[in-house]
Amino acid sequence: MTCEVVLARRPQGALQASDLRLQAQSLPACGEGEIRLAIRYLSIDPFTRIFLDEQALGGAMQGLPLGSVLPGAAVGEVVESRADGFSPGDMVEGRFGWREAIVTGTDGVRRLDPALGSPRAALGILGLPGTTAYTGMITVAGIQAGETAIISSAAGAVGLTAGQIAKIRGARAVGIAGGPEKCAMVLDHGFDACVDYKAPGFEQALVDACPGGAQVYFDNVGGQVAMAAYAALGRGGRVALCGLLSLYQGEGGEAGDLGRFMRLIMSRGLRIQAYGTVQICLPEALPDLSRWLKDGAIHIPETVVDGLAAAPQAFADMLTGSAQGKLILKLP
Repeated sequence: MTCEVVLARRPQGALQASDLRLQAQSLPACGEGEIRLAIRYLSIDPFTRIFLDEQALGGAMQGLPLGSVLPGAAVGEVVESRADGFSPGDMVEGRFGWREAIVTGTDGVRRLDPALGSPRAALGILGLPGTTAYTGMITVAGIQAGETAIISSAAGAVGLTAGQIAKIRGARAVGIAGGPEKCAMVLDHGFDACVDYKAPGFEQALVDACPGGAQVYFDNVGGQVAMAAYAALGRGGRVALCGLLSLYQGEGGEAGDLGRFMRLIMSRGLRIQAYGTVQICLPEALPDLSRWLKDGAIHIPETVVDGLAAAPQAFADMLTGSAQGKLILKLP
């Protein structure tokens, strides 16, 4: 038997821990070509929230059916293998979902190389957060030395990594975060400036932090924060759009936002490119990310929570902005 977290009911606005429930599930026998894993670390990511509504991504796809295991990346230890190339004791990463154990095939399963970093790093700098930041800053935005990049949700795992990549490339990094404590943490990680979006005068403070206008905006949140960032871009600015955190809890924008948004695109001549996990280039990113991690050029703090039973509340708390850096669930 194993324990897993499933969707109990559709969230009505902000996610409540009671929208999720734990349930026991029996594991099948390990068949030919399959491996049985004990999950050691589970990634809890804001993006998971959008799949809990009946229509995800603005109706572009169906949401997660009720009773389904929440999706998510995890690191597991192979405890039994009937698949070539995998042996007991191997540490692997994949989209195993919110559960304590799983029997699975090996498609999409990545055997972790201990020479690159710790297994837990596969859920942070050497996983989706790191490669998301790398793809957005380097492949999509093409950040260059001497430029200024604005990074929203800068205290999160993706945002912190994006800002540090900007610094490695010789650019100036201006973070946006909520509250003095998070802004201080962002500055401690090498950003040149960090603006508190909760403080009065945020919009003007962001413009003042980008003299002459920024060249790049790395957008994690959308909404009113994005409106302020677009206004702080110079002509011909580039936007890498990888997340819409402000919309994940079922909250819409204010009337008139779309018109203002389109006028800003026209007046600034902006090039905006959204990208998702299918465009993230893990093999290309990992060598650079691993080297930067070992050299100490990149570091993201972790908030570690113990036990699968703590996952629903940790997820709900994260969506209100309580966690710093990468939120990881540790399992026995």
